[in-house]
Amino acid sequence: MGLKTYIPVWWSSLIVVQAFAVAFFAVYPQGQLNLAQAALACLIGAALVTGFFILNGFPGYEEGIPYAVQTRSAFGARGAIIPNLVRIIPAIAWFGVGNWIGAQAILTITDTLFGFGNIWVYFFLFLFLNLALAWGGVTSIEWFDSIAAGVIIILLAYTVYIVLTTEGIPQDVLTYGGSWGMQFVTVIAASVGVIITGALNASDLSRHLEQSDGAGNHIFGASIGILPPLLFMLLVGITFGVSTGNPNPIAAIMAVAPTPILGTMMLVFIIGAQISTNLTLNILPPTHVFQDTLGVSWKQGVLITGVLSVVTFPWVLFSSQWFFTFINFYSAFLGPALGILIADYWIVQDRFSDVDALYDKSEDSRFWYVSGVSPSAILALLIGAGASMPVLNLSWIVGLPVGVVTYVAFRRIDLDGYITGTPTVTEPAD
Repeated sequence: MGLKTYIPVWWSSLIVVQAFAVAFFAVYPQGQLNLAQAALACLIGAALVTGFFILNGFPGYEEGIPYAVQTRSAFGARGAIIPNLVRIIPAIAWFGVGNWIGAQAILTITDTLFGFGNIWVYFFLFLFLNLALAWGGVTSIEWFDSIAAGVIIILLAYTVYIVLTTEGIPQDVLTYGGSWGMQFVTVIAASVGVIITGALNASDLSRHLEQSDGAGNHIFGASIGILPPLLFMLLVGITFGVSTGNPNPIAAIMAVAPTPILGTMMLVFIIGAQISTNLTLNILPPTHVFQDTLGVSWKQGVLITGVLSVVTFPWVLFSSQWFFTFINFYSAFLGPALGILIADYWIVQDRFSDVDALYDKSEDSRFWYVSGVSPSAILALLIGAGASMPVLNLSWIVGLPVGVVTYVAFRRIDLDGYITGTPTVTEPAD
């Protein structure tokens, strides 16, 4: 992909409707932050996510390796299955939630315009539509997301305009004292947590970006492709939070729409956003992992992902008190996993990727470590996740730096080599 395709693909992927709910509950009266505090917290969160995408996307951009292979460097030829599973479990769940949100949007449209509809029929139809669009691999994902980006942004901007002109911004959300303490930090954590899954497998898309201007193409593409749309979506959630008081984006849109027809047009962005996000963030990663671990084809992996997304019971997850607990819980593991991958590439391996060795899953591989598993990475992951559990609202904020420090420390003392009695090779031979 060139930048003209790469950036729109990211734009359409990062219009995540789930981020709407995170920002909505950050601002007064639903949350404990005033308008300025909520906006700043979301800006910091979006900027941090962009940095994580850039740092962890370098192996894909420079060496062309996907996430499922990238993880072997730190976790081992066999141990890579652990971070791979940690990544795809929330992706599969979000795929189900995205399909449920899309089905709700379709139901609202048909019920408003024609007076009928069935949420379950729409749910499975929407699921099949997503699978059909992903069937052709990255090529089909690329063309759909590139086209969808412009339509989604235009409709979303129009939606914000309608909200601001019909509802306005209450004065009390500006004068409310709010909090610069733990609540402020918690919103930053949630703003990152809702999309940290994408940062973990950033290489799955960065590997398709054409190499140009050294690292410049990757840094520019990620910065323009990730920060603006994610921040925009978070700010949309804040706008709806202070203006409508309705946490359901679909119901809120219909409530402020001047006419049913305009409401229907505005709901199109919900449908388009869910499809584009599902394709790149929720279907692509699990399918690659299933290809790597089960030896299945792309199409078989897509089908497995679709079936498992239904088993997560998204209609329960999205409408229950477990929604934010789920985000914080998986972020407690994804945080240290992301930190370990970044530390391995930038510190331990010093930006060297032995591609041939990464694709070698035999006992002769550089990344065989201890029976194919790296105790250094596994222990760092568990320690980072364990440190996050007592302060689950902060999740990755605690787990990521703990994971980095412990992993680098274990590599420095060569824990894996000590266990096997053979020094671990971390640098290429001369």
